Amino acid sequence: MSLRRYYDEDFVITNIDRRECRRIVPMRVLALGLSRTGTDSLRSALRTLGFHDVYHGWSVILENPADGSMWYEALRAKYDGVGKPYGRPEFDKLLGHCQAVTDIPAATFAEELIKAYPEAKVVLTDRNVDSWYDSILQTLYPYNVGLLASFHLWINWVFRTRARWVRPMFAKIWHETYKGDFIKHGKSAFREHYAKIRELVPEDRLLIYHVSDGWGPLCKFLDVPKPEQPFPKGNDLDVFYKRFQADSWYTGKEIGLKLLLCVALLLSPIQQSNLFNTLMIDNGNRAKWDRTLVGLTLSSRLLETSSHRA
Repeated sequence: MSLRRYYDEDFVITNIDRRECRRIVPMRVLALGLSRTGTDSLRSALRTLGFHDVYHGWSVILENPADGSMWYEALRAKYDGVGKPYGRPEFDKLLGHCQAVTDIPAATFAEELIKAYPEAKVVLTDRNVDSWYDSILQTLYPYNVGLLASFHLWINWVFRTRARWVRPMFAKIWHETYKGDFIKHGKSAFREHYAKIRELVPEDRLLIYHVSDGWGPLCKFLDVPKPEQPFPKGNDLDVFYKRFQADSWYTGKEIGLKLLLCVALLLSPIQQSNLFNTLMIDNGNRAKWDRTLVGLTLSSRLLETSSHRA
């Protein structure tokens, strides 16, 4: 576990296999609005109100990318009929540390989560469909369509980065939500999603919420005191771009280190020593470097074995 700075916020970085987890706190709030409707602001607001933790898209992108494997498994079951559909037992493992969810991937499983947690209150972050559509075009669209999206998916998979399951997960969500064509189906998909939530959830359990309304309606609905501090504002265009830039930098650093270690493994001992000297690795770190090379070799073999079994 460590802390990483992604532009404006520190995120706790972990590598937890949620399949081994269980629920440790009750699920209290399901915020099931689509991305770019104020979900990041709501994440911060719910934390301020004492709901811990709050699962958001950033949770799988930045904090624990290993979650992407389970989300992808759930998506295959939901849309392709492959494997067991996710219900409360599976979500208790994946989301057992959280009292609230917001944003995708959780919103993609709105119907399943509403059924799994009938005691939880539902918040539907809403926005004018035209401004939402324009916001998606400026933010998520370039990351999910075209050569850049394909390249990111390929390079993360080839180098087995910690984020290798994140891209397939989001690509699957994008394809299924917008029927493979956001330009054509984006607005209709938005309307269908919001209509479905209204149909599934009784009025006394549902809050249609605009983050511009601030603390008042949210605190009243959740029956919690109104904080004195201003309502948080997060994930505007500048924040969105710079967090993704920081994530790309960390991923690039991971790939670069793996390339360097692979090159070192192919070198003779003398060539390795020259490489160490070139990189100004002092003698005090030589033993640590040797252990790293051994660990990389063993890890590579384990990964190959796991891939063959899969």
